[in-house]
Amino acid sequence: MNYLKSVFGLGFSIAKADFVLKHEGTILGIAWYALVPIMTFVLMFGVFRERLGGDIPSYPLYLLLGILIFNFFKTVTNECVSLVKDRAGLINSVNFHHEALVLAIAIKTLFAHIFEIMILFGFLIFFDIPLLTILLYIIILIILTTFSVGAGLILASLGAYFFDLRQIWVYVLGGVWFITPIFYAIETTGKMFLVNLFNPLYFIVTLARDIIIYTRVPDFYIIFGALGYSLAAIIIGFLLFKKLKVKFSELV
Repeated sequence: MNYLKSVFGLGFSIAKADFVLKHEGTILGIAWYALVPIMTFVLMFGVFRERLGGDIPSYPLYLLLGILIFNFFKTVTNECVSLVKDRAGLINSVNFHHEALVLAIAIKTLFAHIFEIMILFGFLIFFDIPLLTILLYIIILIILTTFSVGAGLILASLGAYFFDLRQIWVYVLGGVWFITPIFYAIETTGKMFLVNLFNPLYFIVTLARDIIIYTRVPDFYIIFGALGYSLAAIIIGFLLFKKLKVKFSELV
């Protein structure tokens, strides 16, 4: 219990400081947290609305949810993959639970995600979707955060030993972006469906769309996949990080 309290407390403190400092000195400041997803949405909606979104009900919401969920995962993992190297000074000078650094990245991303939720809220009003569904988004966010932290722990552990992983991960994320049905839909009988069975983000994105946009109970395999991948990621990530962190100070 003391361990969890220490990790969460330190993680929250680091996240709060980093969140304020990230856009300090810029003209728009924290408004960038809302502007980036809006600009991404506008660009993609303009390009894919007619070609890929014509047959998808509530396509603007469909696209927005996909972008928000993917961006959350991308932000957390992109920072975690080079975490040990980036925080070398802190790791070498202070004795603390290093897991807090990964958690801090996730919490900071959650702070930024609040602005994105406001955008989502506006879309729900526009499309006349019951606003109470936004409360159900908390469930999605817990699952997404759990998976992202787990993946972040794995990447931070391996990234400390293999510095090239940062460059490799950029291309991996690019592949995941196109494989995950963010701006298009897939049939459950096609090859892309079989590929996405090994893609955790597919389950989380589909779960979110079923609950938030279409207000229906997701298929069991979607619920099972989202929960299963998230729990597996956090357990494997924690165990791997715990095993490899003993040599972090020697590697940086």
